[in-house]
Amino acid sequence: MIRHYYLSTSLWELQLVERQLEKQGLSPAQIHVHSRHPTLLRRFHLLPVSSLMLYDLLYYAWRGLQLGAGLAMALLALAFWWGVGELGWVPIWMFAALVLGFCTWEGGLIGLQHPHHRIDSFDKAIAQGMHLMMVDVAPGQRHSLDAVVARHPGLMAQGTAEGVPQPMLTFQERVMQWRSRKPR
Repeated sequence: MIRHYYLSTSLWELQLVERQLEKQGLSPAQIHVHSRHPTLLRRFHLLPVSSLMLYDLLYYAWRGLQLGAGLAMALLALAFWWGVGELGWVPIWMFAALVLGFCTWEGGLIGLQHPHHRIDSFDKAIAQGMHLMMVDVAPGQRHSLDAVVARHPGLMAQGTAEGVPQPMLTFQERVMQWRSRKPR
């Protein structure tokens, strides 16, 4: 999947684009809109960006995991070099696992304090009242996206990035189906 970014000043136009993309075969889970007015997104029946997409939680948690793995390996190597003695390996392995978990957790907390590195560049435009539409398309759906975007000159293309994996998209679609069946 490839994620395409578009800026627009009109939520009405984004609603039309979303409907046309859905008629072309894209699922609602492939289309997200980020705006400084989330209540307006609900009024226009647009899917808002999830909170995980707004923060760099996963990126920093992954970096924390890498750091924790390095520290745990260094701790185990130091214990092997120094010798364990009567203490045994179990407490050392448990401490290494604790270091790994702590670094991952701390990395996630740091990630919650940083805006997502891909969305951060659009903050100025969003603060000025524009709305960001993100569309995840498979290679076979690119022609449909281009056809719909060509009919809307108010959409400003802002580039592409790696999108969500297909299993994650399938999971989002199932959650959306489950929520629509749930009595309110």
